[in-house]
Amino acid sequence: MKDLTLEDFLQRNRISQEVWEASQLEWDMLRAIGLDHEANHEQLRACAELIARVMQTFTGVHSVRWRIKDTEHLLEKIVRKCSEQSAKYREISVENYFSIVTDLIGVRALHLFKDDCEDIDKAIRDGWPLAETPIVYTRKGDDAPENRFAEEAFAHQEHPKGYRSIHYIISTQPQRRMVFAEVQVRTIFEEGWSEIDHKVRYPNFSDNEHVSYFLGIFNRLAGQADEMGSFVKVLAEELQKTEARIVAVQKERAGALEAMEAALAELEKEKKQSAASEKLVNKLKTEMSKLKNSSTRETDLAHELTGARGLASTSISDLAKLYQADRDKVLRSTEAYLAASEAIHGPRMAAIKEWTDRQSQLTQAALSLGFPGLRNATNKKPEEQGED
Repeated sequence: MKDLTLEDFLQRNRISQEVWEASQLEWDMLRAIGLDHEANHEQLRACAELIARVMQTFTGVHSVRWRIKDTEHLLEKIVRKCSEQSAKYREISVENYFSIVTDLIGVRALHLFKDDCEDIDKAIRDGWPLAETPIVYTRKGDDAPENRFAEEAFAHQEHPKGYRSIHYIISTQPQRRMVFAEVQVRTIFEEGWSEIDHKVRYPNFSDNEHVSYFLGIFNRLAGQADEMGSFVKVLAEELQKTEARIVAVQKERAGALEAMEAALAELEKEKKQSAASEKLVNKLKTEMSKLKNSSTRETDLAHELTGARGLASTSISDLAKLYQADRDKVLRSTEAYLAASEAIHGPRMAAIKEWTDRQSQLTQAALSLGFPGLRNATNKKPEEQGED
């Protein structure tokens, strides 16, 4: 910047001599502004990074870009504004340029869906003081932005090049000098289109009719892409709500079935308990009937027992006498039977014993002499031998 001359500056930035003269600026003063801007570059950079980090945390923000205004672009803007006789730039100097040129810091907050800008707007207003009323830039043919952006909170402008964006001028003071920053909020599709438009159009095709026509078509496609993105978002949200309702209905049905099963089980349990209770009642009735009958029998038995006791007291001695007489009679009969048996069977038993001894002797003698045929003869009893 120190070695930059006016001629080099005008040539490099495509500024004609007529425009320069119309600006009524002095090169030394303009050059001093450029040198001061470069001297404060690091302070501006730190401030821009802080703003970007804060904005990245906002709901709806997809990504954030920032830049510090190029020195020659700053000077070119001052020349252009002064040549247009802008009242704001009439008294510009090295002491106040940073409060007049409010885009020394430029920040772009990009979002995916058009509706995201509402949350971002609230966050910006809560985060920094607004130095100017925000501007909503629209393209010719767009729906009225007042539906989303109230007139008391925004200024509305139709951009000649078809840009769609919301511009904020915020202020902050990290050090002694007040710093202003321009914040642009737009969708990713608009950002892509504007970058391509700027890249293609400048510096050689800014007034080319054919290029402008096709860039206009591209601009409308970007707008339709934004609309399609918003539609897909709404569709996905509705599908999620429908699925949630289906799940809720399924859970409700499962809960109802579970409650019905529990009720049926309770009824079955009560039914069984009722049957058991009825059985128990019947059993109790039976036992009570038995008790009533037993009470009657007990009375009868008491009478019988009283009579039996009287009879027993008079006949026990008679029964004892009868028992003793029968016992003596049995003993006498037994002794007589034993004596008769001895008289009858005694001689016969002696003869049988004598005969057995004789047979044993004869058998031994026959076997010793070799006459085994005598065995059968010696086996006959005395009664059988007599018969032979």
